[in-house]
Amino acid sequence: MKTFDKDISEDNSSTEQQTTSIGNYLLDRLKALGVEHIFGLPGDYVLRFDKLIEEHSIQFINTTREDTAGYAADAYARVKGVGAACITYGVGINIVNATAQAYVESSPIVVISGTASKKEFLKSPLLHHMINKSHSLLRDTTQLEIFKQITVDQTILDNPETAAENIDRVLKACISHHKPVYIEIPKDIVDLPLIPGSYQAEYIKKSNPEALKEALEEIRKLLNQSSKPLLWIGRDVKVYHQTDHLLAFAEKYQIPIASTLLGKTIISEWHPLFVGLYQGAMSKPEVHAFVEECDCILSLGIILSDVNTGFFSDRLEEVPHVVGSPDKIRIGQHEYPDVLFYDILEGIGDLVLNKEYSCQIPPKAPFNEFIPTDAILTTERVFECIQTHLTPEHVIISDVGDCLFASSGLVLEKDSYIASAYFAALGSGVPEAIGMQIADPKRRAFAIVGDGGFQMSAMELSTAVRYGLDPIIIVLNNHGYGTERPILEGKYNDIVNWNYFEIPKVLDSGIGIRVFTEQEFQESLLKAVADRENFYIIDVELGKTDFSPALRRFFEYLKKMQEA
Repeated sequence: MKTFDKDISEDNSSTEQQTTSIGNYLLDRLKALGVEHIFGLPGDYVLRFDKLIEEHSIQFINTTREDTAGYAADAYARVKGVGAACITYGVGINIVNATAQAYVESSPIVVISGTASKKEFLKSPLLHHMINKSHSLLRDTTQLEIFKQITVDQTILDNPETAAENIDRVLKACISHHKPVYIEIPKDIVDLPLIPGSYQAEYIKKSNPEALKEALEEIRKLLNQSSKPLLWIGRDVKVYHQTDHLLAFAEKYQIPIASTLLGKTIISEWHPLFVGLYQGAMSKPEVHAFVEECDCILSLGIILSDVNTGFFSDRLEEVPHVVGSPDKIRIGQHEYPDVLFYDILEGIGDLVLNKEYSCQIPPKAPFNEFIPTDAILTTERVFECIQTHLTPEHVIISDVGDCLFASSGLVLEKDSYIASAYFAALGSGVPEAIGMQIADPKRRAFAIVGDGGFQMSAMELSTAVRYGLDPIIIVLNNHGYGTERPILEGKYNDIVNWNYFEIPKVLDSGIGIRVFTEQEFQESLLKAVADRENFYIIDVELGKTDFSPALRRFFEYLKKMQEA
């Protein structure tokens, strides 16, 4: 991915600016950042901009809904670096859920919304899709105000004289902060000639050099004094492009590494230094035991949320520790407000220590060949079987529910896992599989979804058909919202059962299989993995209260907390 450097943002005297339209200028800027596809669906306020996309080298990817366009753009951004989605005003606002997910999980997407012209709104604000009906306004700004809560920068391109600098400013914010941004473009502005701008890059904040030096020296002393340190890394290490640098540092001094669920597959989980997924008391027993013995923890790029920390049962405060995130740099109880996250990551990777550690990392559990029986499937056996069929071409896409808990136990290659592990948006799995395969068509999405989540976005598979994609969709059909049942059971946890395996007949494409036994599931996966000409839906029949070991650990922990 290109960075927003001088050749993209500051060449304001270029022929491109002088001869292009405002709409094309925005598309050219997106293309320069690596965006090759924009997800969305048409609406009258955005049709002219949609037509520009169709005529541009960027490809428009039609989705079935705005929220699924957002989820697809999110997954695309996690693979390519930046994603984009295009909606119409008002009714397209259901993209907010996906935008909020991208915001809290640091996924840089550009949300573009068409809207009515100023002339139309001034004539009468009672236009379809408009939210605010006030004649006192120059236009309806309700949608802008909503997106201010879930994006790092926003603009309405209603003035040709400032359009160029506003586009550059907002895109700069998107890639600098690794967060979503919002651009609103009235339909009568799209084709107007661009007036060259004079955007001046905002002052780039830098770390206080003395504070940075002091912080790194404090970290170096902590590591030199420890005998069993641990790097506990999260998604933001990857977002800030420091994974390889930190891994080289860990390899040099033989420091073990654990990850969070949101940061799963930042490094290969087969790496000899990788301990496993650490979630406090919810961790696998061998991982929990290992971390309990650590005498120094560097928590880097981690959102210290309930899921990431095992509902705050992590050991961070019990030992000498470092917390490094885009929001805070803290060493023990000493905070460094003048030190930036990127600088601390880079500095840690450059530290020179006076020792090399020798820690006995728990061996990876052997994954033997899956030997199926005629027994009825359980969730645990489903994932044991999946593990043996995975290859480096596969990317696990997990929806929310037991699929999220169970998939956490898979041992995967680097950059082979996408899930809404913090925001936990049910129904995101299928569109994320679409976005991932559009971003990297050589790899194949292995999407695991619950029946509840699948019913929210199942028809997004029509997008897979339209663009010739071949995801493998595994529906864990436990006949309702299974993760809610042990918390508080009721009829609201039940859903209407579908014949999920029949959906390919509706779409006149793809292959559907219903399985009940281990042997049937094994055979279905063998068939699906070998076939890259079709998408697959494998409808896995499970008991209503059949849970994975990871979810059982979660419920056991919740029970202990309630009894305490």
